[in-house]
Amino acid sequence: MKKLFLVLTAFLMLQSCLDFRPCKYKEVDVVGRYYCYNNENALNWLDIHKDGTFEHYYTEGDIKLSHSGTWEKSEKNTCVIELTRWKSFNERGLNYETYIKSILYMGYNYLDIGPDGESNTSFEKSGEDMSVNPLELIKKE
Repeated sequence: MKKLFLVLTAFLMLQSCLDFRPCKYKEVDVVGRYYCYNNENALNWLDIHKDGTFEHYYTEGDIKLSHSGTWEKSEKNTCVIELTRWKSFNERGLNYETYIKSILYMGYNYLDIGPDGESNTSFEKSGEDMSVNPLELIKKE
């Protein structure tokens, strides 16, 4: 029992140290267009702009939703961006929630509600030009 306590204590100390490591991603790295692929019948994308604003769009059949707000990299120097007025359009556009402030974890090519980038609501970064409307690209196909 004593060994288990020591191992658990050591693990918790290590984990707390990991929370203080600096984020290797800069604000400029997060700028771009991201897609959420959790619903194959929907087009769900997020544009993160250099000026500290974002736009979030969701379309599925006749459902068309959008909203915008501001974002900033967390002051705690973690790999997190904070979004104001966030709406989670990931519930097929029907049962979404509105948050005064929400966070997304930054990764090499994703933004996610969890730090590993593995949730079904993860947004994957694309190389698309944000001036192009994805709905126009679909019409051309």
